[in-house]
Amino acid sequence: MAGASDVLIVGGGVIGLAIALKLRQRSVSVTVMSRDFAEAASHAAAGMLAPGAEHLPPGPLLELCQHSLYRYPDWVRKLESLTGQDIGYWPSGILAPQFTRPAEGHDRASAHGRWLEPEIARHYQPGLSEAIAGAWWYPEEGQVDPQALSQAVRAAALDAGVEIQEGVTVHGLVQQNGRVQQVQTSVGDLQAGHYILATGAWSNALLPIPVSPLKGQMAAIQVPPHHPDPLPLQRVLFGDNIYIVPRRSGRIVLGATCEAVGFTPGITVAGLAHLFHEAATLFPRLETFPVQETWWGFRPLTPDQAPILGPSACDNLTLATGHHRNGILLMPITAEMVADWVLDKKSSSLLESFSWQRFERPASPSLPVPLPQQPMQVLDPSPSALEITPTPEDAPLVIAGREFRSRLMTGTGKYANFETMRQAIAASGSEIVTVAVRRVQTNAPGHEGLAEALDWSRIWMLPNTAGCKTAEEAIRVARLGREMAKLLGQEDNHFVKLEVIPDAKYLLPDPIGTLQAAEQLVKEGFAVLPYVNADPILAQRLEAVGCATVMPLGSPIGSGQGIRNAANIRIIIENATIPVVVDAGIGTPSEAAAAMEMGADALLINTAIAKAQNPVLMGHAMGLATTAGRLAYRSGRIPIQSHASASSPLAGRITE
Repeated sequence: MAGASDVLIVGGGVIGLAIALKLRQRSVSVTVMSRDFAEAASHAAAGMLAPGAEHLPPGPLLELCQHSLYRYPDWVRKLESLTGQDIGYWPSGILAPQFTRPAEGHDRASAHGRWLEPEIARHYQPGLSEAIAGAWWYPEEGQVDPQALSQAVRAAALDAGVEIQEGVTVHGLVQQNGRVQQVQTSVGDLQAGHYILATGAWSNALLPIPVSPLKGQMAAIQVPPHHPDPLPLQRVLFGDNIYIVPRRSGRIVLGATCEAVGFTPGITVAGLAHLFHEAATLFPRLETFPVQETWWGFRPLTPDQAPILGPSACDNLTLATGHHRNGILLMPITAEMVADWVLDKKSSSLLESFSWQRFERPASPSLPVPLPQQPMQVLDPSPSALEITPTPEDAPLVIAGREFRSRLMTGTGKYANFETMRQAIAASGSEIVTVAVRRVQTNAPGHEGLAEALDWSRIWMLPNTAGCKTAEEAIRVARLGREMAKLLGQEDNHFVKLEVIPDAKYLLPDPIGTLQAAEQLVKEGFAVLPYVNADPILAQRLEAVGCATVMPLGSPIGSGQGIRNAANIRIIIENATIPVVVDAGIGTPSEAAAAMEMGADALLINTAIAKAQNPVLMGHAMGLATTAGRLAYRSGRIPIQSHASASSPLAGRITE
């Protein structure tokens, strides 16, 4: 087509524009198609340059992020020279305050961070909460202003001769014989020699790659006029549930929620409440600062939360999408690697690590990508691929007359986001998923929309009474849980996981309150699954009052200590005529298998999956371990002997 560009880039965010600038600087004619420049995720970002503070483990993503971080000073110098615009680059360092001390021997030197004791951390940034146990310090990291950066990259691209077509909607990519022939748009069909897809959260609408939107709500507050300290915050603060990014202008950015709600727009009370509460908890001085602005955006999320870069299934289509929360940080390295691939077919092992093909081959731990709110390993989430079915001759798990094929129950708490949770539950094969009724009913931070986040036509909800300190509270919350299940289409669901826990430090269940609540709930027709200490006498009492299962803890909730009560659990298993579900404390698949080998009927595992560096892969591993342990129990182990026994028979041996 006469006048067609060498390269057509679909997507006018900072990634697409940076690639266009890099290509144009190498004498390539480039057209960028943009539906709405202001809609790009880069405009909603906070602008942190934080590979260490993001808690990324050693691996391809950390390497990619660090390579890009080291390129930033040169990119800033060139962009500001080309445009005369200040992009707000501030290598201020990043503090990651912690409210609990790291485990003994914990080392993040590989991520270029070092531990500061509380008094030293407050020297680095006065005003930090008195409750912090210390902080990690990342001196090489910092921030840019993403809005200023986007404007500068756009101006530089225009000055270099890139054609930017604004207000254009791309409807589809016409493909023939493994190539893109043309792009259908709202202004007609367009052609080019090569195409680049850089549409972020909207990529899946044009190509079947696993990129979905993850909504983030954000807010900005302003240092008040006449404040004694015009810049009371000098460092980026990266907390477990909040990041606080100061600008030199006195503007302070707070972010961000993680909501798997599709492209649902808008600011919510719950979202802002979460941001303001967490920010004030970490840096109390912010409580009196006026709110300047609120906004939201959509991160492009992939199942493993790493970008998709490089060649696609079409010879003349290159991918640059799925950057999730690291789009601003990864702009320089993405532009350079994609330009090298398009022009010279220059690849590398690093580029290959982010190929789209990783989602179509067996799962591999090659991309461990944990996030403070996030990590995932890609697995096919379809039930046919992942469900853990009983082996031949094995009876299904039966609870209160209802049959289940999987013997692994999972939870919904502590996940980075709903997409990670969905992937991990699917990977585990779990058919019973427990939900904290109080947290859903109150829209507690991280639980907004949780009830709608899973397909309850395929998963059996197990409402739980987490947070209840007395029998009376637990009974009331159980009733709410039953109504919640009905609202979600499970009219015949009378299950409740009963938790009565007055102890805030060790989270040990109250045996007397649990028994009292169980008696009342059984009378009201509930199928009660009580969470208890590994007490054989209490287990017998609970069975006697009509509980559907008994759920002894292996060790304290979330501790990852494994099975510390094995002797008592064996006694419970030996005497129970209802299913015994080992709940709490399991940290590894080997511990899950060991619990099943003892004869447990099922397991309930949450923290070990949700807080793993790779929750989806860990969910799959726990599902396999549960099945393996069940098989081992059914097959019967060999007796333990005090002496050796040869594996090969002596009969038929060759002798002289």
